[in-house]
Amino acid sequence: MRSFMQDTPFSSSAPIRHLTRPGLSGATVRAFLAAGAWMFLYESVKQAILPNLSLWQSHAITIVVSAVTAALVAYVSLRRHNALWHALGEEEARSARLELRQSALAHSEARYRLLVEASPEAIAVHRRGQLLYVNAAGASLIGVTDPESLVGKSTREYVHADDRVRLEIRAASQAARLEYRIVRPDGAIVEVEATSVTISYEDEPAVQTVFRDMTARKHLEARLVHEAFHDPLTGLPNRALFRDRVSHALERSRRAPAGVGSAVLFLDLDEFKSVNDTLGHAAGDRMLVVVAERLRRATRAYDTVARLGGDEFGVLLEDLPDEAEALDVLERIRIALAAPLTIDGRSLHVSASVGVAHSHFAGDTDAILRNADMAMYEAKEQGKARHAIFEPSMYEAIMHRLQLESELRNAAIDPTAAGFSLAFQPIVELGSGAPTSMEALLRWRHPSRGDTAPLDFIPLAEHTGMIVPIGDWVLRESCLALADWCALWRTLGRDPAATPSVSVNISPRQFVEPGFVARVAEVLRETGAHPTGVTLEITESVFMHRSDEALATLRALKALGLRLAVDDFGTGYSSLSYLQRFPVDVLKIDRAFVEG
Repeated sequence: MRSFMQDTPFSSSAPIRHLTRPGLSGATVRAFLAAGAWMFLYESVKQAILPNLSLWQSHAITIVVSAVTAALVAYVSLRRHNALWHALGEEEARSARLELRQSALAHSEARYRLLVEASPEAIAVHRRGQLLYVNAAGASLIGVTDPESLVGKSTREYVHADDRVRLEIRAASQAARLEYRIVRPDGAIVEVEATSVTISYEDEPAVQTVFRDMTARKHLEARLVHEAFHDPLTGLPNRALFRDRVSHALERSRRAPAGVGSAVLFLDLDEFKSVNDTLGHAAGDRMLVVVAERLRRATRAYDTVARLGGDEFGVLLEDLPDEAEALDVLERIRIALAAPLTIDGRSLHVSASVGVAHSHFAGDTDAILRNADMAMYEAKEQGKARHAIFEPSMYEAIMHRLQLESELRNAAIDPTAAGFSLAFQPIVELGSGAPTSMEALLRWRHPSRGDTAPLDFIPLAEHTGMIVPIGDWVLRESCLALADWCALWRTLGRDPAATPSVSVNISPRQFVEPGFVARVAEVLRETGAHPTGVTLEITESVFMHRSDEALATLRALKALGLRLAVDDFGTGYSSLSYLQRFPVDVLKIDRAFVEG
């Protein structure tokens, strides 16, 4: 990295000096001089030691010694000369390799500089918090046009103030990868991921950092997180985020002073389905948006309003000094919702059933949410625009109801084994006091609880739909009883025409069930009961809804030979005009209508 930031130490314009092989070296000359001195010394010593040698003897010895000396000198000289030549050859080869390497390095540095400067990645070199080099992409990331204008600037100048301390701590720990925010000169903020390595720059240690712009990714992540925890229609927190905030609120409530707590409100809009059915789902969505905004305004700034799904909303009230504060907020919500709103040119009124649960009745998040839900359904049972505050007795009632519902589902499979039976209440002629008919009344002797009042299980059976199979069983048992009475009357020799008839209550849900007439016909056929001895009692509410369909069903039942009675006549929208349209044989006037 050092080389792409500084001038090359070698220049391609300065050629390498080539050495040539010289002649006699100084060592060779010295060898010959030493040989000459040796010969002079030799002659002197020879004359002194061997004075009696003849001339030819002296010359012969001298020639031998001179030849040996010359050979030695030539040998030494050649060895030295060859060594010198070898060294010179190696030096020339090294010079050639160095020249090639320097040329390649120069080309490599030029290419690397071009790559760095043209790289789409933002790159900067800095030392002790001061910028030394920034490429074009880095300058563009920071928001300037001239990279040279950044040289010498402090790196802190471009780091977001809130990230500086954290960045310095991470940098001190030699973290290789960091995420922080860069502030441009125009104030724009860029989210970056920075990867740093230590390099040598101008012969000193420095840090090279490669930056990656993470702004778009961070915005996408933030949007995805928001969508995961917020309702797309109203922008309110969704059930998951609401649950998380409730959990944290309960933790704070446990650490708060005595008396300070939290509360959860569950709201269910009244008659919202009718808005969807009459004005369409788009109108319903606009109503939900308006309701969400009104709930925001009616609650405190630090409260949480969430859409839990459909037309259900949740409100988390924190730091309540007492339970009365929750009711004050609830009253503001009621007033805010009561204001009329206009959708598609129609003025609509909004109300909600509200359940309130306080934290002191809840051990955990599931408990307080369950309590608020129970209280909301208790409020709905009371009517529109009501609220209910959770009490432990509600939980006991709900658990009892769930247990009863489970037992009813099992009882619908085999009512006799479950303890169901029929009691027959006589209907007498007032003048003679003779019984003319028997009304079948359903009774339930529970195996463990004993006798269960009809008002405890019949409305629940109606609500869950279990009244349909149980009602079919009642009709079958009643017809079997009627067949037994007829057989007994014949055995006793009594007038068959005087045999009491049987009256069976038919649930509204049972009456509108597809195939009801066919099932009645099948029961009559299987039991052998005569249709004229069977009276089906139907509440007048059946006539109010789907009157044309009800009329067709009643006519089909009359075609079977059955008698029809209107039960509890006088409690609803009673009208004698019904008698002109519907084939009714008996009116059973409600006791409340004639009492006194």
